[in-house]
Amino acid sequence: MTDKEILQSFNKSRKAMQEKEIIRPVFHLRKELFFLITGTMIWMTLVIAAVIFRAGFSSVQFAAIIATVTILFIVTQMKNALLLLIFLYQRFAPASVRRVCLFMPSCSEYMRLSVLKYGVWRGVWKGLCRLRRCHPPNGGVDEP
Repeated sequence: MTDKEILQSFNKSRKAMQEKEIIRPVFHLRKELFFLITGTMIWMTLVIAAVIFRAGFSSVQFAAIIATVTILFIVTQMKNALLLLIFLYQRFAPASVRRVCLFMPSCSEYMRLSVLKYGVWRGVWKGLCRLRRCHPPNGGVDEP
């Protein structure tokens, strides 16, 4: 086959894929929002307690306490925030964008599954590597 024939067959299969049904995964928004809001409330409580009971600390110690509490909050809530962003993309992205993924499961679903399976850092890395591969001639079934 020549390069032109390969591209024509790929374009034909690509058009067929764009007409496929979009499968939206089940995602529990209330659960993720609950964890995000609960974590935010705990963070705010710790910051307010640090401000109220600041009496025995110097400015440097106080700044270190606030920084530590903030970093712990960001690290613990990063997974929930990332899953929420993926959910919003899956829910509200246009169908023309969502249907062109060459892989099964879609790239966004792969990212969600890899974050759940491997954690935030490794899951995001695996998802970004997958996004780099999402172009012809790649495709097919690829599980995290």
